[in-house]
Amino acid sequence: MYMLPLKPQQRTLGRMLRIALGVFLLGLFGYALLPGVVFSQYPLGRVNAELVTLRAPIDGQISFGDIRVGDRIQRGQVLATLRDPPGRDVRLANLEAQHDGLNERIAGLRQQIAELEPFVQRLGKDSQVFRMAVINNLSAQIGEAEARVRQAEANVRLLDAQLKRVAPLAAKNYASGAELDRRRAEADVAHAELAAQRQTMARLRQERAAAEQGVYLSDSYNNAPYSQQRRDEVELQRLTLQTRLAELVAEQGQLQRQVEAERRRREQMGEAAIHAPVDGLLWRQLESNESTIGISAPLLQVADCARIFFEVPRDRRNDETLSLGDRVTVEFEQNGQMTQHPARLVGLRSDQDADRREFALAGGTGNDQLRWIFAVDFTGTAETCPIGRTGRLRHGDSLIDRIARR
Repeated sequence: MYMLPLKPQQRTLGRMLRIALGVFLLGLFGYALLPGVVFSQYPLGRVNAELVTLRAPIDGQISFGDIRVGDRIQRGQVLATLRDPPGRDVRLANLEAQHDGLNERIAGLRQQIAELEPFVQRLGKDSQVFRMAVINNLSAQIGEAEARVRQAEANVRLLDAQLKRVAPLAAKNYASGAELDRRRAEADVAHAELAAQRQTMARLRQERAAAEQGVYLSDSYNNAPYSQQRRDEVELQRLTLQTRLAELVAEQGQLQRQVEAERRRREQMGEAAIHAPVDGLLWRQLESNESTIGISAPLLQVADCARIFFEVPRDRRNDETLSLGDRVTVEFEQNGQMTQHPARLVGLRSDQDADRREFALAGGTGNDQLRWIFAVDFTGTAETCPIGRTGRLRHGDSLIDRIARR
């Protein structure tokens, strides 16, 4: 099949289209694969450091000595001292006051118990005397009752004998029936009297046995004499005081142990030194010299030169290519020359974030300014601490770099 040759205008147009397509593909390849070369951008940032807050381990008066804000400090260096005079310890003073008050109460109770002792003894003697008197009286009454019983028994024997003599005579009509009835009645009365006397003697013996046990059965005594009742009341009062005394003595022992423990604590914690936990810079003093502060109060803030961070303002292009944990390179001036340090993206923050990590330097230009935070592998000391220096963030942005970071 025969094809007509192209005209010169057509050949030129085709050549131009191919050239434009090649340029477009080359630009697309460069943007996708080599932006770090073709579109190199190095965002500016600032070096920051983490703050370490030092707190008071005890109550006391703070003395900072010659240390000043901005001075370079080394780990273990004494930054301040705390002295807490023993007389200012409110807890120890309260415990000692409670101990003294308890001693006075114990002494008062012992005095009351001692004063009740002779009263109890006197009432006990009175009760014993009364008991012996009651027992002796009942013994005398028992003796009289025994005599009346013997008399009644004799009378019964006599009347029984008379009745026996009269009964046969009355049967033979030698004695009248009236005489026989009178003799029989007298014998019955004598037997009844004998039974009554025996009951009286038994009652008196029972009362004496009860009196020997301290119980009085007579209605006028209300089972015990007044001296015995009063002695029982005083004895109960003394037992109550002794029980309370035992409780106070136990409380005194416990309080004494608390006082001794507090005194040992005062001896151990009456003075404390505040040491620098890291190498860095004394960044902020939170209390005035020679002021009195409480335990756990913040005293100083130290910028940790071993925990360096690099802050970079947020950039949309970088946001699309960087993720937490990505490795980058940070460049800043150190010892008069630019040095590069490896870093790792650890977060994003602003001035309004309630971040647990506290930095030495405040935020950027505005409260809404978001910043990337890179943790820098920095091995310098307080002498070379680069806080506040500006630098650049370097990271590859090619397609290969992105895939490697992913």
